[in-house]
Amino acid sequence: MQEEPLSVSQLTHTIKGIIESGIGEVSVVGEVSNYKHHSSGHHYFTLKDSGSQLPCVMWRSRTLTFRPEDGMRVVARGKVTVYAVQGKYQLDCTAMQPEGVGDLYVAFEQLKRDLAQRGFFDAANKRPLPRMPLRVGIATSETGAAVRDMLSTIERRFPVLQVVLRPTIVQGEGSAADIAAAIKDLEHAQVDVMIIGRGGGSIEDLWAFNTLEVATAVYACSVPIISAVGHETDTTISDFVADVRAATPTAAAELVTAITSADIMYSIDLAADAMTNSIQERLEHLSELAASFMDGRALRRVIERIMIRKQRIDDLKARITRTTRHAISARLRDIDHFGSRLSSLHPLAPLARGYAVLERDGKPLGAGQNLAAGDAVQIRRSSEISDVIVQSVRPTTTPQQQP
Repeated sequence: MQEEPLSVSQLTHTIKGIIESGIGEVSVVGEVSNYKHHSSGHHYFTLKDSGSQLPCVMWRSRTLTFRPEDGMRVVARGKVTVYAVQGKYQLDCTAMQPEGVGDLYVAFEQLKRDLAQRGFFDAANKRPLPRMPLRVGIATSETGAAVRDMLSTIERRFPVLQVVLRPTIVQGEGSAADIAAAIKDLEHAQVDVMIIGRGGGSIEDLWAFNTLEVATAVYACSVPIISAVGHETDTTISDFVADVRAATPTAAAELVTAITSADIMYSIDLAADAMTNSIQERLEHLSELAASFMDGRALRRVIERIMIRKQRIDDLKARITRTTRHAISARLRDIDHFGSRLSSLHPLAPLARGYAVLERDGKPLGAGQNLAAGDAVQIRRSSEISDVIVQSVRPTTTPQQQP
């Protein structure tokens, strides 16, 4: 019995069903080739080794934590599917990471989430870079290309900027501790701004800048810090914590020399023009003033101002006169009042009312001084003084003593 032939589509879909249901999700390691990030956002590439190659696709809805490049060895996880239109199988990737760094990426994401929750990345903690720093501190390897690029950029753009280089271990054992120590050393050196960083490399090479020790040192530093680690596509924890992230070390050097020598010369030219214009305006004003004196306008204005001042002086004089007279009248009234009171309290004041004062030896005789027969006294009245001799003395009878 002859078997009925299948169409190409039927056979392709049969193979598709067998492969997709039979293999399921797998992880594949290989070298990236023909990588293309399409304008649609999807990623197309091929994984290959020495014997075979495998077409791959990763849709834009999937998350990539790094930028794949041709020649990079990666581990891709996904489902083997068949692209029926071309009749070829491919790997539909759901996740991908560089080979051998899976644990590092997990640690990176965990530390990133923890520091974000603790506020290490908050914009409110970011400090602005100084407009024109005088001392810049650089913490990087003294033998790498990064330090040469930064120094040449600073020398070209703003040669008067003083550079304090702190040679630093930027990868391998002890690098994180040395970077943290370098930050403290540059802070004590009283630099105005600081650059920490290095050139590009693998995630293992850059890992010192992804440690809690370095992140804490950056966060605690009182000096604004620029993080310039790797290339533009590289991102480290220090980039998130720092006040400013530079795409490259050269870009960091450009940030600290935002005002170049050319900018300063231009500012000097602007200041010179402003001074020239100010002097010119002043000369024109003085010329106008001299001309106004020549035709009498200025003299009239001076006379007007003098008259205004004279009127104000007259007003002040009248006000002071009124105030002074009022004060003198008040004081005279007080003097009259107190004079009347003093007159009424004078010891001889009762004489005017018909009373007399008894004196002995020219002094008033007090109530506690007794007289005896034969004493010589004087009687002072308002119009005369009489000399008398006491004939006898008897006690007075007070109302309380009367029966």
